[in-house]
Amino acid sequence: LSAYVDRARGTSTDPADIIVTSGFIQSLQLIARVMLRSGRTRVAVEDPWHEDYRRALVAAGLEVVTVPVDEEGLIVDGLSDAEPDLVVSTPAQQFPTGAVLSAARRAQLLDWAASADGLIVEDDYDAEFRYDREPIGALQGLDPDRVIYAGTASKTLAPGLRLGWLAVPQRLSRPIARAKLAADYGSGAIDQLTLADLI
Repeated sequence: LSAYVDRARGTSTDPADIIVTSGFIQSLQLIARVMLRSGRTRVAVEDPWHEDYRRALVAAGLEVVTVPVDEEGLIVDGLSDAEPDLVVSTPAQQFPTGAVLSAARRAQLLDWAASADGLIVEDDYDAEFRYDREPIGALQGLDPDRVIYAGTASKTLAPGLRLGWLAVPQRLSRPIARAKLAADYGSGAIDQLTLADLI
């Protein structure tokens, strides 16, 4: 999986820092638990965004603020007013607008993370499937220490498979892995072997 996302999406991952989850919702819940334990409580999400995801973050105990998007993706200037600890973004193809985060905004978002000591969750839900343009590399490859990369098999295999993954900064590997173990003692091996065989 690590080799695949590095090759297909331009990430910079270490297999030791990949956590397999039961999909994007669980990925968000695990991140939220770790964030709350470290005293980080405020998360910014794109507006518009998937309402189920926003509800999952609220249910996990985070304060959710919205930042609008336009034709260049997330309006990063809005983060200064929102003052989040964490930003969830879909830079390769914003859901539901389809906007791609421009190169200037990508740089601006990474600058925000560095200056605010913030984290970015990159929801790369279907970025390997581009038929209208060349795929845009993952944001995580530009700053693996500040970007948590989240992917799923829902588009490549099937939504019902409930198989996702996180590539996390090394300092978060153990806390998120512990949260995953506490949540469900691990994702199904047969599903993981199916994905490995496909890759």
